Amino acid sequence: MDALIMAGGKGTRLKENVEKPILNICEKPMIDYVIESLLNSKIEKIYVAVSIHTPETKEYLEKKYRLDRNYNQKIDIICTSGTNYVDDLNECMEFFKEPFLILSSDIPTIKPKVINSIIQEYLFVNNSCNRIESFCVVTKEDDYVGTPSINMGGYVPLGINILTPKHGEQTEILHVIKDIIVNVNTLSDKKLVETLINKVIE
Repeated sequence: MDALIMAGGKGTRLKENVEKPILNICEKPMIDYVIESLLNSKIEKIYVAVSIHTPETKEYLEKKYRLDRNYNQKIDIICTSGTNYVDDLNECMEFFKEPFLILSSDIPTIKPKVINSIIQEYLFVNNSCNRIESFCVVTKEDDYVGTPSINMGGYVPLGINILTPKHGEQTEILHVIKDIIVNVNTLSDKKLVETLINKVIE
């Protein structure tokens, strides 16, 4: 399975003078945590969707990954219009022929084992019932430790989905996990994530 990282949003809620995907978390650009976890998972190829709102992110990715022979066959950059999340995602559909994993660039606590378990569960459910079009990863509102941006009837979406490569509305099922995954939407989220990462390092 391939993966798509969405890294073209404005990230206005952070109120930092830096593009959200390359916001430093413990002195490392946030998107690097996501990329490193994907590289150490069962994901085969990584695409990163940037836009007119994230030119510095695009430049950073090109220098660090696209110009490095260790990564340039594994990582590709897609330039989208930056209109909104849904339109940008639809612009990326042509790059995929099979179901693919989507992650937002603001979940630095994501781990390879979590990525693998999500893929495994998707494949199990997909093989045991009708074909799934959209597999939305959520956690219970009471288990979420950050600042949720959306509440779906007591569940918080984590910016992780598996989609089939088709345009338009897709039949969705929710997959609930308990792993601590925080979307960095605010400065308080940033501080929380840095605390969590530092605990792991210690």
